[in-house]
Amino acid sequence: MAATPLAAANAHMAAINSKQSGQLAETIAFPFMHMQPNGDKALWNTPADIPDMSRAPFSRSEILEMEILATSGDLVVYSLEFQRYDDNGDRGLLVQGLWGVYRVDDGWKVGWRQYLGPI
Repeated sequence: MAATPLAAANAHMAAINSKQSGQLAETIAFPFMHMQPNGDKALWNTPADIPDMSRAPFSRSEILEMEILATSGDLVVYSLEFQRYDDNGDRGLLVQGLWGVYRVDDGWKVGWRQYLGPI
């Protein structure tokens, strides 16, 4: 478990890029919600609910910008800008999102993501 909210966000991105659902589960506070720009929501109650990460429409993502929008002490909401890359390492979409990172026991995990789409 990450010691800080920033470490939790970075560990979560590394887990997304790993394409390993087990590694991703370690960075998530369950139940976890992932929201799409059109309002569609995916709720993952357990690690078994995490979809096949190898089916993502990108090879990897890189965080370009991350800004704290709000914090309550036990919750930090980040606004993020990501660069997507394809399997050849070429740049794909530049996208934006919001992540909610909150304290769980003695550490921090990502509890929800809102994908806002391409910039």
